[in-house]
This record gives sequence, structure tokens and C-alpha cells, in this order.
Amino acid sequence: MEVSVRHVLILDSEPASIAHGAAALAGMDVESVATATEALERVTGSAFDAVLFDPAVGEDDDGALSLLHRLRTVATDTVVVIWSEAPTVAFTVRAMRAGALDVLKKSGEGVEIRQVVERAISHGALAREVRRLRGEVEKARGLGEVIGDSQLMRQLLQMINRVAASDATVLIVGESGTGKELLARTIHRVGPRADGPFVAFDCSALAPSLLEAELFGHEKGAFTGANRARRGLFREANGGTIFLDEIGDIDASVQNKLLRVLQEREIKPVGGDRPVAIDVRVVAATNKDLKALVARGQFREDLYWRLAVFPVQVPPLRERKEDIPLLAAHILAKRRGAAKSFAGGEVPYPTQITAKALQRLISYRWPGNIRELENVLSRAAILCDGEMIRTHDLDMLGLDRPAATNKADDGDDRVDLPTIDLSRLGDGEGLKDLTERAIRAVERAAIAAALRRDRNPAAAAKRLGISRASIYTKLKTYGLSLDGSPSRDDS
Repeated sequence: MEVSVRHVLILDSEPASIAHGAAALAGMDVESVATATEALERVTGSAFDAVLFDPAVGEDDDGALSLLHRLRTVATDTVVVIWSEAPTVAFTVRAMRAGALDVLKKSGEGVEIRQVVERAISHGALAREVRRLRGEVEKARGLGEVIGDSQLMRQLLQMINRVAASDATVLIVGESGTGKELLARTIHRVGPRADGPFVAFDCSALAPSLLEAELFGHEKGAFTGANRARRGLFREANGGTIFLDEIGDIDASVQNKLLRVLQEREIKPVGGDRPVAIDVRVVAATNKDLKALVARGQFREDLYWRLAVFPVQVPPLRERKEDIPLLAAHILAKRRGAAKSFAGGEVPYPTQITAKALQRLISYRWPGNIRELENVLSRAAILCDGEMIRTHDLDMLGLDRPAATNKADDGDDRVDLPTIDLSRLGDGEGLKDLTERAIRAVERAAIAAALRRDRNPAAAAKRLGISRASIYTKLKTYGLSLDGSPSRDDS
């Protein structure tokens, strides 16, 4: 790959080594510094393509690796090549795991040094181009994986879009099953750390002693069973995002240490005596009222404010029922795609749901929220015959029947949910059209059913909670007769 700019910084305290490196890189724009402080000052805000780094400047291996991490943190687009008098295999492995692109000997020929540096610069340029293209793709996808067009969801998506562009700590609050982890992944995916790792962890899964070691890491022999050192999830997420689910369940002892991490941006592994700097965005989530826990002394108030830099409230499904047709279409389309992939071709899978069955879904309170809706539709899809889910299929699952439900058979009164092209979910206009089609289909079926039952437009309007003028307008719009059947002009 052709690279137009070759701006290299040599970090070395030996003049002879600097001269040897500069000679090998003749024709490039080469600068040199002798101390870690000078190196950090030079690379911060400067467009170096590569740093040729002598680990002896860091005094020992741990100091060198700490400096390497700081260089990679303040200059993420700059590649680092270690050059040393006699690099050991152990140090070479640790350095490359910490972000060094290559390790070479100072005593190498000038041609070898130049080849390694040029290869490193080309690699860095290619990585930047990949990140740029990935950013364009993610920008095009936008928030398309989050489904919903209700007023509450439009407000939520607007908020998520704004906070994702920042690097602020986010606290997502909502009932179980509302999609908190999906929102966290979306914030990471469309944010400035999209090319970094996303690490998710359920804080309620482990005992306090194990939770601390899992999050912050531990040294070998730190406790019984610690047969080897562990980096910990915060270091695994370095440069990216860590998602701490069920944050309200962490023990007081871990709360203290997490507060320090958020304040100082460094961790101290269990059994370790030296803090490790980290560069991580924290997104936390809970289904509990943290303010109530604070009032009861069960959650640190200062930790709450550190986490709730940008609080996000996710509405439960019962408060956004107008999104259920769209969610149902998305879930069925996704399950159908998974079934086709598993079977290696076309398979019978429901893509439609009758109006009465859909009304049953809308009438239900969904204590398990979207997770429960997915579960119900997945099981109903297995039980149903053909490509249509009916109320009978929901009855078999024990889904509550609303008191006013007509127990007659569904007949042909069905709603064809629109097929979703998952590759176009980021298309705002496509999502809007999809929503409008689903809503119109449900509204037409509901009006037709009310007219068939009451045989009177005024009574049907009262049942539906709309005005008499509105129902006559909608009869004309949807091509319906006064008895709910298609009008002659619409047949």
C-alpha cells in the first residue's frame, strides 16, 4: 500500500542508536526524544506514523509496557515498533499483546530496520482506512437495530443518538427484557469507540470476591485457585466499552473499588501493588431504583452520580404497545431468516398473524417485555400450522385472553405483517414506510371487526374510542362498507 507521509519518532536515550535509526530511515521525517515525558508530549496531537521505541527508557519491562500503553492511548493512530539490544521472547510476546506492531534488534541492518518500519506504517494506514470505512457503514446503519416508532421510542432514539457521539458514562434504567443490552451495544457501535472491544458482564452472576477479580483482574497466587494471572474485564475492554449489567446488585466492597476506577481511570488487580491505567467507556444498566437504594444506604450516592452522567430510561413494552406490530414483524422475519440459514434453504415459517391474534398481543401487559414477546412468537411459530399465527396458537401457550375477546374463530380476518429486509433497517424512510403499513393494516382490521360486531358505525366508533366523523372518513379511506365488508368499489 502506498503511503504518502512517513513521520517517525525515535524514543531512545543513546545518541548512537538514534543516529543508526535515522540513517536507516533516510528520506523520512525523523524526530527523536530521550525521555518518556518528551515522547508523550510529542505524540499527543502530532501526526506521527510510527514510534521506534527503546524499552530501556521505561527502566524495566513493566515500566516499558506501561509507557507503551500510554503511547497507544494518546496516539491511537500511531503504530509502535519496539527496538531493543536483546529482546527476550517473553517480553516480545507481552509487548505485542500490549499493542506493539513488531519487535526488532537495534543491531539489525539498516535495510531490515527500514523494511520493518515501512511495513508498520503501511499497516497503520490500512487500519485507519478500515476504521474509516467501518465508520461509514455504521453511520449508514444508524440506530436501525432498535425497533420502534412510538413517541416514546422516537424520543429515546434521539437521546441515544446524541449520547453515542460523546464518550460520557451512561446509565440505562429499565425493566428486565426491555432491550438494555441492545441499547448499550448500539451506543458502542455508533460511537467513537466502535473499532474497540465491547465487553458485557452481568454483575449479579458472581460473589463479591470473585466479581472483583473478574472485573479488575488478579495476580498469580492472589487467592486460592489463582494459578495464573488474569487481566480482568476492564483491561479486556481497553479502548472500547464495558457494559455492566445489573449494576444495582454489586456489593458495597466492589462499589468502593468501582468508584475509584471511574474517578481515577485506573485499576488495581487483586494481589497487585501497582495501578494500571485504563481507557474505557462505561455503560451500566439496572432494573432497580438506584435512588431508592441510595436512600436506604445500599448503594453509594457518589457512585450513582458517577454512573448517571447520562441516564437513559427505557420504556416497558406495555407503554409503547403501538410498536408491537412492528416488533412482531421484525421478530418473525429474524426467526425466519435464522430458520432458513439452519436448514440451508426455504422452510415453512409464519410471516403473518391474524388481526385477533395481534389484538391479543396488544392487549397483553407483557411483564417480560420484548424478551417475552420474542419467546411467545417463537413458540407460536412452532405450534402454528402454515404461515399464519392465530389466537388458537396463543391459547396453547397460556397467553391471557382479554375479558372482551370474541372467542369465535379467526376466519380470514388477518393482518399481513410486512416483510422486513434486515439489511435496510438503518434506512429511516424504509422504517417509516414499514411502520405506516403495519399500523394501517391493524387499524383497517380493527374497524372492520368492530363494524361486524356492532353493525352500527356510531357504536363501532364508541367501541374504538374515535369520533363518528373519524369512522366515516376511515370507511372511505380503507374501502369498507357499513357492515365491515369491503365496499364494491374496493372489491
